[in-house]
Amino acid sequence: MAHFLLRYDLVPDYIERRGAFRERHLALAWAAAGRGTLLLGGAVGDPVESALLLFTDADAARAFAEADPYVANGLVTGWRVQPWNTVVGAEAANPVRPA
Repeated sequence: MAHFLLRYDLVPDYIERRGAFRERHLALAWAAAGRGTLLLGGAVGDPVESALLLFTDADAARAFAEADPYVANGLVTGWRVQPWNTVVGAEAANPVRPA
């Protein structure tokens, strides 16, 4: 299994503005989790400055961003999908163990 990070850059007043779109965003996220393409997701920082979502498929990550009401309504100022070469842990895509 491969891993991909969907990185969101957020507006400074993200917390104040997300309420109107949060239910639709969470429904989209839980649907992706139910399909097995979204493994984890959440906001980063305190105060919140960005968000990260861990996907198993790059196309699913892009489709998520394109459908996300946070993106469509300007709470996300930029997003990108990046491959993440996971090497440690039970779910690592490319496990590397010490010799």
